Amino acid sequence: MPIYAISVFVALAVLGALIAYLADITGAWLGRRRSSVFGLRPRRTARMLTVIIGAVLPLIGILVAVIGSDYARLAVFELNDLLRRQEQLQESLVELQEQVDDYERQVLIAEERASDAEERAEELEAVRDEQQSLIAGLSDRAEQLEARATDLEDKVGSLTALRDALEADLGDARGNLREAEEALTRSERDLSATEEQRERLREDVERLRAQVNNRVNQLSVVNRELDQIQRLLEPTQEELAARARELARKEQQIAEIEEQLEDTLRRQELFSERRALFEPGDELIRVVMPGDATLDQLESELLEILYLASAVAERQRVPRGSSGRAVVVVAPVPAQAVGEEVPESAIVGNVAQQLHRGDADQWVVMVRAFRRYFAGDRTQVAVQFEARPNRLCFREGEVIDDFTISGDATLLQAFERLWLRIANQPTSHVRAAAIARDMLPHAETGNYGSIDLADLFRAAEEIESGTERMRVRVKAAEDTYTRGPLILEIVVTQNDEPS
Repeated sequence: MPIYAISVFVALAVLGALIAYLADITGAWLGRRRSSVFGLRPRRTARMLTVIIGAVLPLIGILVAVIGSDYARLAVFELNDLLRRQEQLQESLVELQEQVDDYERQVLIAEERASDAEERAEELEAVRDEQQSLIAGLSDRAEQLEARATDLEDKVGSLTALRDALEADLGDARGNLREAEEALTRSERDLSATEEQRERLREDVERLRAQVNNRVNQLSVVNRELDQIQRLLEPTQEELAARARELARKEQQIAEIEEQLEDTLRRQELFSERRALFEPGDELIRVVMPGDATLDQLESELLEILYLASAVAERQRVPRGSSGRAVVVVAPVPAQAVGEEVPESAIVGNVAQQLHRGDADQWVVMVRAFRRYFAGDRTQVAVQFEARPNRLCFREGEVIDDFTISGDATLLQAFERLWLRIANQPTSHVRAAAIARDMLPHAETGNYGSIDLADLFRAAEEIESGTERMRVRVKAAEDTYTRGPLILEIVVTQNDEPS
């Protein structure tokens, strides 16, 4: 129960006893004097005055309480306003929680979009690779068709030249044949020509006629071959044109896919840039402050802590705001829920008053992120103060964990067993003991215990070299306070040795 509530109950009891005592004394005094007021009997006069005094004394007590206590003044004159404000705070708190849920949903949607963009990019890359393979195949086929078309065109050219030569030879042979036939005709009309000459002319005519027929046959073969090559060349050229059109279409498709992929990668980069630099509760700075400082000193040191936290945020490229810092301190949720903008000086002054009224010799003051902050945001990081008394958690040499382990364990098994007992795992005894003592984890690593790996390896070697069950005690190497860090040492002995 708060000290103030206990004080109120005690004061009410004392005030009631005082009122009863004074009323009894006043009644007895009036009864002895047998006074009379307004013509009333002395007994009734005493009762009336006792009632009046009994009514006035509580009013005086309430008046004194209102003058001397801010809480009593608020309870008497502003209770309705406080109740109404409490309802407003509760309603605003619900709205704020809905906004937080909405922000979380938006973050989930953004993460899903980023995942979809990544999957889309992978799909586009796969399609692009497939299209590129098709283009490569089409290019190879086009090159083959071009080579075949070139070869056929060369053959057409050579056959055309051969046909022209054969046609020329055929024309010459036909001319020679006509001349031979005319000579034979003249010889047959010429009676003076001998039979031998006529026979020789007939042979020449037959030879030339055979030569003409041979040239005609050769020309026919060349024409047929030329027609066949032309028939082969035509589909080859058509296929080559079709492949060229397909290749152009594929190149256009690959250009469109490249454009889509570039756009997807840009969106993916945009989503990846929206990574959260600070999550709610992330610690920016931790400082130990004296508890006996004055209010002015506490306020000054709190402002200096804000500048230190600002330096931490600026290293993450958080821009500065109008206050000249990259962080802005915000009021607790109830004050924010009202919708009123609380000045920074009022927040710092309130925190300083709480520290000044506390009973701790030292305070561990932390600046933590109030809400999620994304990379690329152009605003300041919203932060809040958190303070804990810096009390002694573990004394030097205090045993934090005590267990046994088989001496036949290998070096690796012993090392793993020790590591699991010490590391920042949910099953770690060191972690559980530190949390139970209200100790803070390391500001950067988040671990509750710290030990040199060489010492850990040495302890594992001692366990490995043992022949029986070995007793392992994890101790605090030095006095450890709330702030930490908790430096550990490991002592390995035979299980039958005294603690």
